[in-house]
Amino acid sequence: MFQPRVAVVIVNYNGSEVLCDCLTSVLASSYPALDVLVVDNASTDDSLAVVRRDFPSVHLIACTENLGFAGGNNVGIRTALQAGAQYVLVLNNDTIIAPDCIEWLVRRARADSRIGAVSPMILFCDPKDRIWSAGGEYNLWRGVARHAGLRRRMSEKRWNQPRRITFATGCAVLLSAAALQEAGGFDERLFMYNEDGDLSLRLRKAGWLLYYEPRAVVWHREAWTTSRTIGKRWGIRLCVRNILHVHKKHASWYHKLTFFPYFAWRWILLAGGNAMVHGRWEILQGIFEGIAAYRRGEWGKPQ
Repeated sequence: MFQPRVAVVIVNYNGSEVLCDCLTSVLASSYPALDVLVVDNASTDDSLAVVRRDFPSVHLIACTENLGFAGGNNVGIRTALQAGAQYVLVLNNDTIIAPDCIEWLVRRARADSRIGAVSPMILFCDPKDRIWSAGGEYNLWRGVARHAGLRRRMSEKRWNQPRRITFATGCAVLLSAAALQEAGGFDERLFMYNEDGDLSLRLRKAGWLLYYEPRAVVWHREAWTTSRTIGKRWGIRLCVRNILHVHKKHASWYHKLTFFPYFAWRWILLAGGNAMVHGRWEILQGIFEGIAAYRRGEWGKPQ
């Protein structure tokens, strides 16, 4: 039986502590037509040495600077497509996949030629039976991406039905080469955060379908990389800035009628107020720095 070539692209930044588990699980995959690429974003830990020593079959791309999640993945995606991959699995370095995960993702993708992206069932690493994402929805009226099934049990019937979705998280997503060639990869100007929401919106605008496949299972150490490498203030700043950028890129005028009141309530009143009450000044600072960065037209990696 013909099996299309799949390239797994894993962006890494100072993640040797978790990268080994991720690569071990990918290389144990039951799917045979597989290439594995690690794009290292100028790590200062022992990531490069570990990959070269312990995973010689992995194609390692060592960047000379941190290109962010978007830029790093695009380097891997371009390399994969040039090598003839028909599908690209974008995978966080802090994940572990089930042996048959890729097989189920490919089966779903091949069920309909209009499918451009397939999202697996993503579970927390602890507890392992709780859902982190069972597909997602992107709501332009609020300007947010929502993970379905968050913290629900994976055994619940509702979350074990394949379905169309409107948002595929970049934590783990299978993308077809044809869809990437038409819609493009991640927007590198976003650097990191909400680049997956932007890509989901662009895929849908180009006529591609997004699907959730629950039989493909991934476990995720939530926020492992960001909590250790960028800091809360910097991360909040990028998140807020990019929510505003992506909404401006894709929303119609009528979406703004609800988006801005919701944004003010969620980020300034709710998140900002909670940060003030608990003395989390780095969060409050990150929120207002993100708004200011958007207003002055900042893109890319903050300086």
